[in-house]
Amino acid sequence: MILPSRCFLRTAMVGVLLSQGAALMLRAQPSSRQQLAYGQSGSELHLQLQDAQGNRIAATKSSTGKAGAVLSIQRVYQPGDRIVFGGRNWLVLQVDDGMPGCLVFAPNGASEDLSYEIPLGREEKQTGSAYAPESFAGESHRIALRLPSRREIARYRNLALNPCDGMPADGAEVKVYPHASSNSVSRSLFDFEARNAIDGRIQNGHHGVWPYQSWGPQLRTDIWWKVDFGRPVDLDKIRLMVRADYPHDSYWKSADVEFSDGSRVALQIGPSPEFQDFSFSRRRVTWARITNVVPADPTKWCSFIEVEAWGKNPR
Repeated sequence: MILPSRCFLRTAMVGVLLSQGAALMLRAQPSSRQQLAYGQSGSELHLQLQDAQGNRIAATKSSTGKAGAVLSIQRVYQPGDRIVFGGRNWLVLQVDDGMPGCLVFAPNGASEDLSYEIPLGREEKQTGSAYAPESFAGESHRIALRLPSRREIARYRNLALNPCDGMPADGAEVKVYPHASSNSVSRSLFDFEARNAIDGRIQNGHHGVWPYQSWGPQLRTDIWWKVDFGRPVDLDKIRLMVRADYPHDSYWKSADVEFSDGSRVALQIGPSPEFQDFSFSRRRVTWARITNVVPADPTKWCSFIEVEAWGKNPR
């Protein structure tokens, strides 16, 4: 019987260890899907303020992205001023000290500049009426950008929430999600834009300017409201809050929620000023749209104060 030499055994053991080590290293590397989901790839975070002509007013960046980037501005905002930012797919952006941070997803955020236009009124120099009067006002401002934690991204939550959702010009590409849109806005006013239904404000019982902004369409029944998530998500519940400024208002007594996977859920809605919950079997979708609305009184205004879409990001 021939025994292997000590040299051969040592070489074989090293080979096994190297093989196991290589396998462990391969298993430890995150997949491209995980990198997209948790924002682990990309460049440093960067943050700028630009004017309407694209001139840089102020800028900062974070080399690691862990602590985030903070930009202090001493300037009265002018129409066309915009925040330019990016560096990762998942970001938490705070556009004003008086507003909460917004957990947003940008499919190309690691490689492209993203922008948020300061919401000054369309025809006037004052801030838009869907925002608190002190928001974006004065000459001292603070803008912040950071990475969200894995827990923030993975937990069960309202995936439609985005107080930083903007109103892109017709035909402009949407780059930051979630994003709300509709085919009808009463008198094209800030007070009634689609984005007001995902801004997190739920003060009810009145209509018009902040804090009672809502999605308020025209007196029509061929309308729809939609939220795009920008990636597949798993949803199992919709929560609605109708605007309850009675007797000025009526409400939609029924509607359908259509999903990107072709499925549909029928809703029976009441006049309650509180949230109304509609649970359904979990489905993986990229958008949800409310349509086929039936008003209780077709002669009165119907609106949503808030629309929530509850679920999780797939792992």
